[in-house]
Amino acid sequence: MKIFNTGKPGKRASLNLSINAIVIVVLAMTLLGLGLGFIKSQIGEISGTTTEVQEQVREQIIGQLSTTGEKIYFPREQIFSKGERETIALGVQNTGGKTLYFKINVSFDEGNSDEGYDKFDLRWQKECKALSPAEAQTYGININAPNIPGTYALEAKVIGYNGSDCGEIESIYASKLSFITVG
Repeated sequence: MKIFNTGKPGKRASLNLSINAIVIVVLAMTLLGLGLGFIKSQIGEISGTTTEVQEQVREQIIGQLSTTGEKIYFPREQIFSKGERETIALGVQNTGGKTLYFKINVSFDEGNSDEGYDKFDLRWQKECKALSPAEAQTYGININAPNIPGTYALEAKVIGYNGSDCGEIESIYASKLSFITVG
């Protein structure tokens, strides 16, 4: 006597395949969620560390300005890789007896050649600023180096004004030169 299976074997195999696919998708989504959570926590830690370092640099610059009595801090040398973007700090201290109203101007000393200077992308806060007597503050200058190697002279000027509207120039309060080497 022969026993025949009246059920269709294709349906049972396809049902097992569907369940396996669902389990794989659920596991993949879980692992993806865990991976994204890990990456987010690492980025949060890196951001916190960057903020700490920036705060330490700011405090160091302000401390240096108050110790030396200088009006301006600007690094003497900076080294960039081709195409690298970095923010460098400019520190300003009011050594006078009245509120200092000023603007920051950053430009290249192009000398006899303008090759490569127009390839830099410089960004900084250009609006009028104020410092009370004996107050110091740092400001960021964001620089995107060109793909042309060389050494470039970058000058930062703090231009003093007679009033809070920064309408009438009083004088150049301070200036410093920095050499940017792109390699």
